[in-house]
Amino acid sequence: MNDAPVYKETDLAAPAMAQARRAITLILSRHEPWPAFVIDRDWTVLAANDAGQRLVRLMLGESRVARPMNLMRLFLAPDELRPHVMNWPAFAGAMLRRASIEAAAAPDDAGLQGAWSDLLALPDVAGLLMADPALSPEPLCEVRFASQQRELGLIPTTVAFATPGEPLLAALRIEAFLPSDDESEALLLALAGGE
Repeated sequence: MNDAPVYKETDLAAPAMAQARRAITLILSRHEPWPAFVIDRDWTVLAANDAGQRLVRLMLGESRVARPMNLMRLFLAPDELRPHVMNWPAFAGAMLRRASIEAAAAPDDAGLQGAWSDLLALPDVAGLLMADPALSPEPLCEVRFASQQRELGLIPTTVAFATPGEPLLAALRIEAFLPSDDESEALLLALAGGE
């Protein structure tokens, strides 16, 4: 029996992936001034557009942008964005349910299972899975931030690459956030204009 993968995974930096890199770059740049992050199957942030970096800077300071990020941990850990998320239980519950589904779908993925275990070890996180299903958020669960006497509402969306012939690209997702109201739109536009 051959245990080799059906498809060969190509490094995103390889010449054969030039079109994929171009597509990712275009999506990130065209999504400005709204935040967007490229993540892998373990939710590690591989890239962010300028608006995504501005969001992290606004909430956590300049130094946080320079360190590696995991998008799930960024929203779930008490030392990351969590203190700034006004509706944390609902939004975190929605993110955790998604992470649970992704982890359950790939039981042999050691990296993903390790990242999942790390999330469950965070304070107050495992209990969110036990929340009453009747309290489940809407499919597009808004995340509401409060920082520096300002509120910012964002609606998360996910862009996935339907490329079964290329496992690396199929595992990438772009987490793109849109303003949920006029005030949030104005704030993001103002932040973009200030640079």
